[in-house]
Amino acid sequence: MKKLKEEALNKITTHEENINSINKFVERQNFLFANQISGEMINFQIDPPPMNKIARKCLLIIKARQDTREHGFPTGIQNEVVFMEMNKPVLDNLFNVCSEVFLPVLSNPLNQVNLSDLVSKDLMEKFHQFIAYTYVTIGQVKGQTLLPLPPADVTSSERTSSKDKAHILETAIIHWQKQIKNVLKQDPENSLKDGKHPLPQAEIQFWKNKSENLNSICTQLNSERIKKVLKFLEQNKSTYTSPFSKL
Repeated sequence: MKKLKEEALNKITTHEENINSINKFVERQNFLFANQISGEMINFQIDPPPMNKIARKCLLIIKARQDTREHGFPTGIQNEVVFMEMNKPVLDNLFNVCSEVFLPVLSNPLNQVNLSDLVSKDLMEKFHQFIAYTYVTIGQVKGQTLLPLPPADVTSSERTSSKDKAHILETAIIHWQKQIKNVLKQDPENSLKDGKHPLPQAEIQFWKNKSENLNSICTQLNSERIKKVLKFLEQNKSTYTSPFSKL
């Protein structure tokens, strides 16, 4: 906004919808979105803007504490809000923030001092699951099968026992098996079974998509991270490696 001329700033700050949205945010709402809809116009709104309305990215403004939601901004708004950029691929944005910002913070032993081992373990397990499902969902939106990877440091972590490491990695393998089986059992005749009447081009497109998906899975299975997982489980004589290799 610093780049905008005074006339443009006046237009933004006196726009009726912007005033209403900002007032709602100050009084009772927890989120405010600032989206640049043209070169010199920024739109403030309470609801997330549709993805096709975001030019490159928009700004998400969040009330940082519970008491600011009830009593306004006692120490000034600049101390009571958090700013976060949001780009078009919202799920990718969510995945990156969770895995690159929140995960390192939660994993830091200094932030787990007041947690029991049981609570700490459960917290991290649930959060890893959330990140994994987000990654899978990104793939589904793009029409791809993305295999969620376990934490990068799981095999080298000194705080985790070999038994717990094996459990985490076996959970990942079980998930991969389900995903791969779902791709393998896809049948071009499903459209006919659903009562549709596809033309030959539909089957050509089906096999093209399935081929690309299987090639993508093969590429992922040949990655160093997945090879490391399989090697660790083989060394620990896991019963899951043999069925997975056959698949």
